[in-house]
Amino acid sequence: MSAQRKGYFIVLEGTDGSGKTTQFNQLKERLEAAGHEVATFDFPQYDQPSSYFVKQYLNGEYGTPDEVGPYTGSLFYALDRYEAGPAIQKALDEGKVVLSNRFTASNMAHQGTKFHYPEERRGYFIWLDNLEFEMLHIPRPDINLVLRVPADVAQAMVDQKSARTYTDKKRDIHEADLDHLTRAVEVYDDLCQLFPKDFTRIDCVRGNKLISIDEISKLVWEKIQPQLPEPAGKKPAKKESASASAGASKSLSTDNPYVVKKAGRTEATESGKEYLKDAVTSVEGNVYAFTDKLSPVTIAAAMARLSRRGDDMRVTILDEFANAIGKDEKLLQRVITAYGDDSVQQLAGIHVVVENASNWLTKKLEWGRLAAYLEQSTRYIYYDQKDARGHYRYHVPTNLDKAAKQLYRAKMDRIFDLYSDMVHKLTDYVQDKSTVPQAERDIAWKGATRAQACDAIRPVLPVATTSTVGIFASGQALESLIMHLMSDEMLEAHQTGQALLDEARKVAPTFFERADKPDRGGAMIAYRANTKAAMADVAHKYLPESHASTSEAVTLVDYWPKNELALVPDMLYEHSNLPLEDIEKEVNGWPYDKKLFVMNTYMGERLNRRHRPGRALEKAHYSWDLVCDYGIFRDLQRHRIVDDLEWQQLTPRYGYDVPPLVEEAGLTDQFQECFDVSLELYSELQKAGYTLEAQYATLLGHKMRWKITYNAREAFHLHELRTSPQGHPGYRKLVKEMHEKLTEVHPILAEAMKFVNKGEDEALTRLAAERYTQFKLKKLDS
Repeated sequence: MSAQRKGYFIVLEGTDGSGKTTQFNQLKERLEAAGHEVATFDFPQYDQPSSYFVKQYLNGEYGTPDEVGPYTGSLFYALDRYEAGPAIQKALDEGKVVLSNRFTASNMAHQGTKFHYPEERRGYFIWLDNLEFEMLHIPRPDINLVLRVPADVAQAMVDQKSARTYTDKKRDIHEADLDHLTRAVEVYDDLCQLFPKDFTRIDCVRGNKLISIDEISKLVWEKIQPQLPEPAGKKPAKKESASASAGASKSLSTDNPYVVKKAGRTEATESGKEYLKDAVTSVEGNVYAFTDKLSPVTIAAAMARLSRRGDDMRVTILDEFANAIGKDEKLLQRVITAYGDDSVQQLAGIHVVVENASNWLTKKLEWGRLAAYLEQSTRYIYYDQKDARGHYRYHVPTNLDKAAKQLYRAKMDRIFDLYSDMVHKLTDYVQDKSTVPQAERDIAWKGATRAQACDAIRPVLPVATTSTVGIFASGQALESLIMHLMSDEMLEAHQTGQALLDEARKVAPTFFERADKPDRGGAMIAYRANTKAAMADVAHKYLPESHASTSEAVTLVDYWPKNELALVPDMLYEHSNLPLEDIEKEVNGWPYDKKLFVMNTYMGERLNRRHRPGRALEKAHYSWDLVCDYGIFRDLQRHRIVDDLEWQQLTPRYGYDVPPLVEEAGLTDQFQECFDVSLELYSELQKAGYTLEAQYATLLGHKMRWKITYNAREAFHLHELRTSPQGHPGYRKLVKEMHEKLTEVHPILAEAMKFVNKGEDEALTRLAAERYTQFKLKKLDS
């Protein structure tokens, strides 16, 4: 006789109303159909005397759950499982698959809600684990599958249940308390995060909708099937025939089933939406996070593509990546290389995406220093297409009344009509005037001429124009962003902050458990909002209000040190063993030429703009007060290694400029009409009391006031990058003026910024490569 076959112990877990019983019955049938002997258990065992104390507790005979306490309540359930322990062990010894509806994790989840601090709750988990599996020797499950359903959905499902034997109420004391159910879901999430080898989470809600029973059943089977023992007498599976294999290969090479082209737009098919259910946390919503179905590299590649493609990113994933995953891994690397910038290299962690964010909101989303961002570019994308509902891509504040909303849409539609007409006319004009020979007018030429037209016409796009923003952040950085948004007085920011919190919790609940608790994140949100409101009142009370235009686009408000040679001791510091104060005393006695020699040596042989001097330059700072159009601010605000970046409320009253190219093409009247319509809408919204929302009516070409402080090392990066010939003419002009003012106060540092207003130099690039070769040879010799 062969050795006794050891069984396998499966537990289905989840809050009341999560569909455990239905899945329990389906799994039992599937296991038996696969040839397994199945022994089933259901806890609590309401038909056994061992559940007496459980029934009394759930009927409220001992008081409220908090009055009973977690440790006492756990004893009631543990003794009920203790009674069933020998029967479970016997079934396992006989090689059966043991299937249980609830087990120890139910105690951990429901009683775990009674702890206010995670550390206390984890101590309780350890206590209960020792009690049941070490002291009482109850068999330990091989796998606990947690069916995750949000509390409000679960409670609605409870109400559809038939009468239970242990209570005469529609809901027991746990089911009746929505707050308790919500916390129980959070504790189950905590268990899955803390003990991933023991607890496996299955999300039963996708896109805010409960997925079908069959879909959940399929997910359950996929989790357990590879772990099951071989059923007695089971025949080996037949090998796939060559013809079947060929058929499979053929099906993989067919047209993409996930997308369809409609009226110039790419949309997801039903198959595509099914694919997305496992890839993103929300198929339809504007805010979503990625699951582990897609690799970090795939996500980073999709992020890289969004800057040059105007579709919803989910559509981009279906169109360009879904069919290639597993078949063309090099595609991902090629996409990142071709379309990515430095930010993409950071995008390999927690990613979230916000679709349909107004350009006002995009700057709020990109506020944090410690995250990475990518955004759709107004330089490569026409904003002339309407969506399936016939609307242009602009945000409509949800709090506008009916009359204001009608006016808002009418004015916005007029601006977008004018934009759409102008951007195509200007593209034709630029291409007609091009001196490039006809034979050389390739895709790159078309892209360059299109970018030139987009650059010139983008000033008429409203700040309400929507965009997609991809964000990578650590849990801490994302939590900070969420609280920043939720404390903002603009409704769009608050709603997006809440949506980000909801979606982030689906993939990393532990990181965000305190984000909106009244004593933690909630208190921070209130602090920020109250302080900001108080300061607005103070400013209104004590400062005069004026929107007078300024003659100075660039003002260098302050700089430090007044003598740039004062940085020499800091340049020497890391190469010395003296205190900084002693180095300063020594350097103070040196002649000018000696100090200048040290500074020039510290700058080194810079062969391209990426060769930046060391961190001693971070001690020097420059503070600027700037007036430029919103489009220029939009580009420069991406520099986040700065201090003191703040901007004032947007207004049309600082004026605008008409680009020379627009005048040459004879489009001045249409261009100026956009600004006239904008001013009318802004004034009407202000008159109706929508002071904040009036900002959406301003255009990217309207000038605004903002301030920024950054150090000398960042000045090397910002001034050299933003004055390169490939850059936008608007910010090139502004940054060149900033550099001229810096030159007046720190001429040595300014001279070291040798790549200001210059592009890449091939000779210097070759020399840089030679220097590296020499360095490597020297290292080998040593």
